[in-house]
Amino acid sequence: MKFKPHVAGQCILLLAVLIISGCSLLSSGPQPKTRFYMLSSLASSAKAVQPLATLPQVAIGIGPIRLPEYLDRRNIIVRNSRNELELAELSQWAEPMADTFARVLADNLSVLLGTHRITPFPWRSSMPVDYQLTIQVAQFDGMLGEQVILRAQWQVFTGDGKKLLDFGYSIFEEKVANTSIDALVTAESSAAERFSREVGAAIVRLAK
Repeated sequence: MKFKPHVAGQCILLLAVLIISGCSLLSSGPQPKTRFYMLSSLASSAKAVQPLATLPQVAIGIGPIRLPEYLDRRNIIVRNSRNELELAELSQWAEPMADTFARVLADNLSVLLGTHRITPFPWRSSMPVDYQLTIQVAQFDGMLGEQVILRAQWQVFTGDGKKLLDFGYSIFEEKVANTSIDALVTAESSAAERFSREVGAAIVRLAK
């Protein structure tokens, strides 16, 4: 039995419509959306912040800041165990981690030290700085519903970078209020604030 060409064409068209309709039914309903997060700083806080000092004339250069390679990605990292990390599939940083960490640190130091003369690395020679703060982050992650850990080594140099003035190794732990990504990021912001206070205090001592 032979089909006429126009009948065969109609059958093919009908089959295509049925396939598309079936796919539409299977994919019906709301699709999960990617959510984007940023660390928050003291500058964006609604609460009053007591500064460590008022140093409006002090110029600080921040950087280089080095992060471990596992943090160099847009997806937020969640620690499942001591040795296992997981990418939060639908939760991403709104900007690279190195950028958000540097920005929050600059904002925090501006509030804590009462100065707007803070510039990220690299800065122009026409904009001299009094102190250069370099940072090597070893760990910055956490477990949902448990805690966030920030471990970082830091150094404060003279503005020309030739003389080491102070250094330290910081470890901060912050409790994560619940099992949401938002709570994880909030705890990371708190850890970044405590780190900012420690390096800020070092600069205050040097500026006296």
